[in-house]
Amino acid sequence: MVFFPFPRNRIVRLFRALRTSFLVFFPTFLIVVPAISNGQRGRVAAESAVQRGLDSLRVGDEAPTFVALEATKEDAVYLRDFTGKQLRQPWKNNPRHAVVVSFWASWCEPCRTEIPLLMKMAEEFKDQPVKIFLINTMESLSFSADSVRTILKDRKYTLPCLLDNTGSVARRYTVRGLPMIVVIDKFGIVRKVNRGYHENFHVEIGELLKELVREQEPKQTSK
Repeated sequence: MVFFPFPRNRIVRLFRALRTSFLVFFPTFLIVVPAISNGQRGRVAAESAVQRGLDSLRVGDEAPTFVALEATKEDAVYLRDFTGKQLRQPWKNNPRHAVVVSFWASWCEPCRTEIPLLMKMAEEFKDQPVKIFLINTMESLSFSADSVRTILKDRKYTLPCLLDNTGSVARRYTVRGLPMIVVIDKFGIVRKVNRGYHENFHVEIGELLKELVREQEPKQTSK
């Protein structure tokens, strides 16, 4: 048997290098492997939710909260100033409102039929605790706040219009097409969802609003 001499200082350096590599890469291994596993479980859960239809906003759900800039006044509008389990400070002692949000875009032809009817509804309920908001979304990247203001002026839309140029509010409300209307009661619960244009929607929503303004406590709804 033949042995080749190996200097002791080189053995020490090799040992130190191996130890450093272990200390660097082993903790990363402990983090990455569970993360991959959790990511796989997350994807499976998401796919299951889609299959069960849990990715859609439904009657009985708690309305997702949002804050958005109003196009003409450029004020921030908070949903929780008007409805929710608890109103935002300092509005918590103000009257609660039933809220209607209508998602629309400049290119949406049915929206041009729907919005004037919403304007008539707002006039009907102007003395009642009801708020009706337009939410402009799904526009092109070049479509600015000034573009929205021009459309509002040209089409004589008088309802307060909130800007959703990032699409974040639309995503929270699972908007997939336009128009879409969501009616929220005074306690932040979704009471009606209209996807697409519905004939005589203003009659149905008007009757629902008359009921909602009379409610003094949360109503149990079945999902």
